[in-house]
Amino acid sequence: MSEPSPSLYGDQPQPPEASAPSLLDQIAGVFLEPKDLFTRLRTRPTWLPALLLAVIVTLGAMLAWAAKVDMAEVTRHQMERTQAVFHVNIPDQAMDDAISKADGTHPWFSAVSSAVLGTPFMFLIVALIVWGCAAMGTEEGTPRPAFGQAFSVTAVHYLVTLPSMLLAGLIALLRPIGGAQIQLLMPTTLSFYIQPGSNAARALVALVDPLWFLSFVVLAIGMRQTLKAKPWAVGLCLGIFAVFGGGFRILGGLFQ
Repeated sequence: MSEPSPSLYGDQPQPPEASAPSLLDQIAGVFLEPKDLFTRLRTRPTWLPALLLAVIVTLGAMLAWAAKVDMAEVTRHQMERTQAVFHVNIPDQAMDDAISKADGTHPWFSAVSSAVLGTPFMFLIVALIVWGCAAMGTEEGTPRPAFGQAFSVTAVHYLVTLPSMLLAGLIALLRPIGGAQIQLLMPTTLSFYIQPGSNAARALVALVDPLWFLSFVVLAIGMRQTLKAKPWAVGLCLGIFAVFGGGFRILGGLFQ
């Protein structure tokens, strides 16, 4: 009797491991196929390319804004808004001195630090919250997610909002911007088109940003597919970001 063929009994070559999605795969995936993308990221989490792209885009936009912004006008506007929002009285002499000091300056340090240091720090804080919520509510029979997986979800889902910053930088390069903050240069937000007179209306307008809303949807998909978080854990995480993110947007809208 002939010997059985080894190829029929376990000696077949192992299929190659799936590679981590490239940066281009991630950019396309968050908009077109987020479920498939985050399923791949569960076994091959990757975050460095998305983080570097976020830093580069933010740095470029902030430098373009810093080169063109009128800091004297920014200072005057911010002090007037402070008086109106918080009902404080700033002496005219103090306001004139602050405006004179800011005239002709450029916020290079804040532009660089907010991009190079602020972006990774923000990613870290968000990833810790995402990881904590997912670890508290992981699906039964599934191991708790690793922090690297949570950081991967965080970095990749933020790719959704990068077009806002990229377009803001292009607008800063192509036209005069006066004393406008960079948030007002993002054409994906309602604040770019409407600047109401009342504080309440400005706060509400600042919340309307379709890409910001989409980032919540993508984050939810990432937590479910990559981290295997239960629906209540996903809801808790999104609620935290809605409260704090919405609060920062409202505060920013009041000073725009």
